[in-house]
Amino acid sequence: MNKKYILFSIPVLMLIIGLAWYYSDKQVIKRQLNELTLNISKQAKESTLDTALKMGDVKQMLAQNVQAIVSERNYSESQPYEMIIRYLMYYRNRYETLSVSLTDLVIEFPEKGKATASLIVDVQRTQAGNEPEHLNEPVELLLKKNTEKKRGRKWLLVQASVTAPLVE
Repeated sequence: MNKKYILFSIPVLMLIIGLAWYYSDKQVIKRQLNELTLNISKQAKESTLDTALKMGDVKQMLAQNVQAIVSERNYSESQPYEMIIRYLMYYRNRYETLSVSLTDLVIEFPEKGKATASLIVDVQRTQAGNEPEHLNEPVELLLKKNTEKKRGRKWLLVQASVTAPLVE
């Protein structure tokens, strides 16, 4: 009789552990950042509607104001998310194709409700008539847990520190 309970409880316990891992803050942030890279990427001949849908998804991941930092240019300014979306649209329109992926992602929680993400952004971009350009640049992100729940995702991007080649 006890063996039946043990045999039944092992899969249930594994299911609970798996769900707790899947919905942990670290995994949620990883999924959000991967989704962000997919939405920033651009395929050749992407329609305006596809761009609008992607930027709508990106908007959900941004805080009301995002602190943008480019240390090589001594640039640090807080921008409303609408300006960040406009800049991303402008940046994407400059390239025929744009592929963005993340590597070496390290997520830490310095205090409750805040997370830092250190990562390497791998960008392959092609301008019309040019050879593809490849960049591998470090990025630091600060995310804040969304307490409003009215808009956006569970974690919102509040600060991005990028290198100059990524914004050129």
